[in-house]
Amino acid sequence: MDKRYKVQVKDLHKSYGNNEVLQGINLNVAPNEVVCMIGPSGSGKSTFLRCLNRLEVPNSGHVYVDGYDIADPKVNINKVRENIGMVFQHFNLFPNMSVLENITLAPTQLGKASKEEAKRDAMHYLELVGLKSKADVTPQTLSGGQKQRVAIARALAMKPDVMLFDEPTSALDPEMVGDVLAVMKRLAKEGMTMIVVTHEMGFAKQMADRVVFFHDGNIREQGTPEKIFDHPQHPDTKNFLDKVLNV
Repeated sequence: MDKRYKVQVKDLHKSYGNNEVLQGINLNVAPNEVVCMIGPSGSGKSTFLRCLNRLEVPNSGHVYVDGYDIADPKVNINKVRENIGMVFQHFNLFPNMSVLENITLAPTQLGKASKEEAKRDAMHYLELVGLKSKADVTPQTLSGGQKQRVAIARALAMKPDVMLFDEPTSALDPEMVGDVLAVMKRLAKEGMTMIVVTHEMGFAKQMADRVVFFHDGNIREQGTPEKIFDHPQHPDTKNFLDKVLNV
């Protein structure tokens, strides 16, 4: 793996039966870089993201994170996952635990922090996402936007090197989207390496260092937000942006 990159993907293929969802993806992500992946539904974005922490097992290719090839079945994936935060479309919080317990569970169980350290860290991250006052409530008392911000705090509590976001605002009511995006913007400004699958074009324009356009299991085009949004080169990119920006 090239040491200049936090994540390096080489010739990644993923199929479900005869349906080849990823057709040889190559992508490098540098430390502190914010990469936003856009494209139509079914283009392979979420599958690609899930391959980055082996929630989906690639058919072939290499996925290097922090020097480990997680596509290699011999690699201890649980150890590597400790350094990869993941925020899903649906929040996946434990309903029978308090917000605080949801956040401290993994760091304490995996021996990354004592109970006291984990609680202190959890309160810090809850403050970061604007929910310190909700530490002792259970998730079902929270709005969707609040649940997603707790999910971000939970991922941050593992002190990951890379944060993966899979459509983190798509299950939210419109008025809740802004609060979640504000947290993500703060993380980006603080230098967190982030790979974000999103349909929030405004976020991609404003916060991405690089925008990657997926179509039919391939990366059609990538570049700065200005290049992709203002000067798209590929017909598929132009067609997609015409549809989503002129709604």
